[in-house]
Amino acid sequence: MYCSEESSFLPHTNTKPNLPEDFKFLPVKRNIIINKEKDDKKQYMNLLLDADPSEKIIEEYLKDGDLFVLRYKDDVACIAVVTKLDNDTVELKNIVTKEEFRGKGYAKKMIKYLADNYKQRYKKMIVGTTENNIPFYVKQGFDKYEKTIKNFFIDNYEEEIKDGDLHCTDMYYYSKNLKKKENT
Repeated sequence: MYCSEESSFLPHTNTKPNLPEDFKFLPVKRNIIINKEKDDKKQYMNLLLDADPSEKIIEEYLKDGDLFVLRYKDDVACIAVVTKLDNDTVELKNIVTKEEFRGKGYAKKMIKYLADNYKQRYKKMIVGTTENNIPFYVKQGFDKYEKTIKNFFIDNYEEEIKDGDLHCTDMYYYSKNLKKKENT
């Protein structure tokens, strides 16, 4: 675009624009808030059971894990549990979105928040998942295959674990480099 030299300079003033008398700046209320839950983590047990059907296993990783709650307005929409594996690595043990909030990107927002939070102290985040969920996690940056634990679901759960039509047997671990710059 071409501007004449004359029109390219605007006079500078230090005066603020006059606003109507009844005009007010209101605080912006965020609709999505993520908080780390410190107290009664077990209050989220029913939702955690949607992603992991063993209360005993959940209690194990809840004990030392960090539980995060994503709220949309005043409703719990998504929760996640992260545990420390070593000085460089954390594991996303459980992430679940309430049924009425599924398909709206809340799990993606949660994973981004967790990665941003943990990259200050850790190099890598891993996740163990079923075969059906691998594409979702790869899209979220868990793009390095780590290992497969054969018969994990058969050996660790009393009941058969299904993910859609898939009968789950093996656990697949993928990792996300938390120090890598992401293209946004």
